[in-house]
Amino acid sequence: MLGLVGRTRALVVVLAAAALFVASDTSHLDVTPRSTTSPDVAPAVFARSAEVEPLDLDHDIELLSTPGSDLSYLKQIAKGERIREQKVVAIAAAATLERAKREAAAAVAGEYQPWMSGSGGTGSVLPGVGGYTLPARGVFTSGFGARWGAMHAGIDIAGPIGTPIYSVSNGTVIDAGPAAGFGLWVRIRHDDGAVTVYGHLYDFFVSVGERVPAGMQIARMGNRGDSTGPHLHFEVIMDGQHVDPQRWLALHGMRVG
Repeated sequence: MLGLVGRTRALVVVLAAAALFVASDTSHLDVTPRSTTSPDVAPAVFARSAEVEPLDLDHDIELLSTPGSDLSYLKQIAKGERIREQKVVAIAAAATLERAKREAAAAVAGEYQPWMSGSGGTGSVLPGVGGYTLPARGVFTSGFGARWGAMHAGIDIAGPIGTPIYSVSNGTVIDAGPAAGFGLWVRIRHDDGAVTVYGHLYDFFVSVGERVPAGMQIARMGNRGDSTGPHLHFEVIMDGQHVDPQRWLALHGMRVG
């Protein structure tokens, strides 16, 4: 009996000692909740609790881009504008060529035309002492040389649509009609071998092969082709090379700009 009591007391002592050991081993643990705003724990907490999927850039860019249907619609509009401009240019070219033919036929039949005298009458201006004249009256807006990252091979003279344009000297028309970038143009080969170019025309009054005197009105200023506003683009070509029209005109007693 005494032995059983002794063993029971010993067991109780062991259990009590074990309980004290467990309590002392866990007393150092800090179980107080910490604020998630603490700089040393917030990144870890959010990194574990909110797994963020990586961005799919191709997909996101596709969502931000213009829908294919809209792009197709814009392309159709641009195509329609090009077709419309081409029709306008073709109609204008045909009309002016027909008018030139009628006026030429009338001149051959003996009917006086305003442009026939070439000496200051209606449709012409008097050339200078050297036999040259300015291609148009207006505001000088752009010179010869580099412009917007490309070569500007002529000069620009701005004015209202319909402003008269004149042949700068005696010559023969070698082109009159539609031209890429210019809408409508006229080119004249002069007696000294120079070729002059007149671009962005509203209409023109000459035909290929026609002889024109200095100061004769050959066209009217327009805004056709690749143009930022109504103006004459004027070029001079000597021996196959573009030269500065300002300097060329100055050599012949004409000042522009």
